[in-house]
Amino acid sequence: MTDTGTGWKAAGRASGVVVPTLRLYATAIGLSVIVIAVISAALGYPVLRVLRTMVLSSFRSFAGFKATIRVAVPLLFATYAFAIPFKIKFFNTGGWGQMLFGAAMTGVVGLLLAGLHLPAVVMLPVLLLTAVASGGAFGLLAGYLKADFDINPIVSTIMLNYVAFQFVGYICSAPAFLDPRGGHPQTMPLPQTAALGFTGGLPHSLLLVALAIAFLHVLMVRSRLGYEINAVGYNPETARCFGIDFRKTMMVTFFIGGAMAGLGGGIEVMNIHNRLLVGFADIGGANFGSLGVLAALVVAGRPLAVPASAFLMSVLLVGADRLQRTMQVPVELVFLLQAIIVLSIVITRARVSREK
Repeated sequence: MTDTGTGWKAAGRASGVVVPTLRLYATAIGLSVIVIAVISAALGYPVLRVLRTMVLSSFRSFAGFKATIRVAVPLLFATYAFAIPFKIKFFNTGGWGQMLFGAAMTGVVGLLLAGLHLPAVVMLPVLLLTAVASGGAFGLLAGYLKADFDINPIVSTIMLNYVAFQFVGYICSAPAFLDPRGGHPQTMPLPQTAALGFTGGLPHSLLLVALAIAFLHVLMVRSRLGYEINAVGYNPETARCFGIDFRKTMMVTFFIGGAMAGLGGGIEVMNIHNRLLVGFADIGGANFGSLGVLAALVVAGRPLAVPASAFLMSVLLVGADRLQRTMQVPVELVFLLQAIIVLSIVITRARVSREK
């Protein structure tokens, strides 16, 4: 029989967690809006129109919604790239490079297999696995450098970002892959059997997004590995005492983070561009890797909250594009808003923690 008193206590604890969390985000977003409103007014822009355009551009038309989904898919995978290693208190700032490397290897394998005329039922899984494996291996390299040589992952992942960037440039300009008709550095198109396609204007990659969210939920909440990752994140010394292999857990989290970023890059090649091209992971003067860090910090790296955070950031990015085209408002204003949201949430969360 259920203990009624215990049930009420549990419910009280749950509500006590939810209410401060909602208040935290509401306070942070409110402060951010006030700051952006003041800056917009100081620069001479109509405040209400700026805020309305920034928030509602994604929902006023189906074209705006499609643009938001197109941004949200790679941003979600880049956010996971940071959020998973963040569970054990390590910063994977290499989501951009892991996305680039996963995309580059997807493009290379796709073009090498083009002459075999493989059916889509074979080509698609091969390319998706290539993206996952190559992005994961690139992330694992940073984990290995930390585990065996104690090299700070922030340093190694930042440096590896530039390795991946140069690798993409090399592939896009190599005679074996270069599209001579392209005015921008890019490879030849992938075969039609390598395209994920669209339905009703929405990319089929949304199915992969749903599968990734479900997989990570089961991994983090229902599996032994997830328990080990959470245990190491809470207290690595205690986790070691209970027999959890810290080195293995750290390297696995970097592999999973890199695999998510690589999959995001592969999807961009297969579902959006149908080829590899320089700059595919950049947006509005930034890149999906750095934006993924912001989106992950907004939700303190909680994997289950990543989809909402990535979608919110995508709404702001689409609104920024609309502001540029209709009101000549610089996109940096939206980047400033994102930074203020993150800072406000971090500061408010720290204050709430001290009050407890």
